[in-house]
Parts: sequence; structure tokens; C-alpha cells
Amino acid sequence: MLRLDFTGKNVLVTGGGRGLGKACALADADCGADVFIGNRREDEGMKTVEEIRAMGRRSGFKRTDVAVKQDVDDLVTAAEEFFDGRIDVIMHAAGVISTYDFMLAEESEIRRLFDINIMGTSHMLQAGLRHMMPRRSGNIVTTASIAGRTNLGMLEHYCVSKAAVISLTQAGAKKGAPCNVRVNAVAPGIIRTRMWEEILDGMATGFHGSEGGRTAVSEEEREKNWNDSVRNLIPLGRAQQPEDIAFGALFLSSDLAREITGQVLHVDGGCCMV
Repeated sequence: MLRLDFTGKNVLVTGGGRGLGKACALADADCGADVFIGNRREDEGMKTVEEIRAMGRRSGFKRTDVAVKQDVDDLVTAAEEFFDGRIDVIMHAAGVISTYDFMLAEESEIRRLFDINIMGTSHMLQAGLRHMMPRRSGNIVTTASIAGRTNLGMLEHYCVSKAAVISLTQAGAKKGAPCNVRVNAVAPGIIRTRMWEEILDGMATGFHGSEGGRTAVSEEEREKNWNDSVRNLIPLGRAQQPEDIAFGALFLSSDLAREITGQVLHVDGGCCMV
């Protein structure tokens, strides 16, 4: 039986303090990898580190805002030092969502979204490729979204930011391929993470903003919106779990995917078939 064995692998995960990033970090460790965490909130990041160490793996942390290029460069340097010079896999999971309607989003909100999702991905790809290309080895997995493949009729600027992530991933794949560095993206579907809680807030407010949604409707209405979304958008009829995305990312960064680069793996229950 095939099993993904990451024993001896060194993995760097951004956004590893919660949600999909944390699920990926724990899955990597469960497969035998040592894992270094970059996260904006130290308390969240260190909690993941402690859980990984409890699994018997090495783990370290550096506070990182991926929107800041120097932060990302410093993160890669810190991971290099922690791993004695070699990073095998980078899982870039840091990202945010915006629940403002297209016509209501102010410039500051759009810049926040693009700085983290687009510039953050660009910073991570640049720094990761600079580390891996001279070593002629490595894997980078970014986090796209089904929103990057199709405009959802809502969250329009978020859709744009994730479409850019896909394009940046393909650019990174072309740049890294001559040096045997693979770059792919995993595209999550509908998962009840904090991001989807924000979307439910948006549904409650007519996407006028991310504040106040939970007081606008009852919890019963909130759950109805969630259940309707799952039923109407996912052919398999069930929401994905964070570990489902982690499994996809593990595959893409494993030797089983050695001939795969520049691709987007949808883990979405059939939500986006392109």
C-alpha cells in the first residue's frame, strides 16, 4: 500500500497557525516531516509548533506578514538556519478574504486583499525559488481557490486575487522547471473555516462589509445559508474538511507527483469542473 513518507523532509508552512495552513502543517508532520511555521499571529503559530513537537517532530516559528517582502525573505532565512540549509517543501497557505460587494469595496480594502493574497504569493514564490533553484530540488504549493477559476457572483475582488495566485503559480512553475523545482496550487472548495464564517456574515449583510453579520440574522438562518451553499454548489453534496486540502497538498509535494508542475488541483467535491 502506498503511503506518503516525508521522513527526512524539511517543510515550511505559511499561515500555519490555523485553518488550512495548520491542517497542512500537521499532516506534513504526521508523514514524518519537520515543519517550520510562518504566521502573523504568534500565539496561533506557536500552538501549532507545540502540537508538532508533541508528535515527535522538530518545529520552529517566525512571525511573518507575507504582504511584507522583508518578512518573507527573513522567514526563508530563518527556516534555512533551522533546517541547516535545506528546505524541501514550501506550503504557502497564508491568505485572507473580503466580503465587501464589488461596488462598495474601498481602495484600502482592495489593497489589503491584494497585498496579502497576490503580493504575499509573489514574495513567497520569489524567496522560495531563490532558495530551491540553486539546489536543483524542491516543491512549492500555493493556495488558490475555486473562486480563482470562476466568478462566484459575489466576493469579486477575492476571485480576482485567487485568479492571480493561479497565474503566479504557473509563472513560478515555468521559472523553476529547468532547475527541477515544481510549483503547483491546491484549490479548496467549501470548507467551514473562519473564512467561510466571514462569507456567512457577508450573506447576512448583503456583502456591505464584514462586521455585524452574526447579529443581523438568527443562528438558524446562518445555518440555513451554510447548508444551502453546500447543497447548491457541491455535486458530491458534502463540505470539504481542512485535512482534505492537506491531503491534496501532500500529494502535490510528494515524489508521487514528480511529473506534475504548473497545475491546479481542485479539492472541492466537484464544485468547479474545468
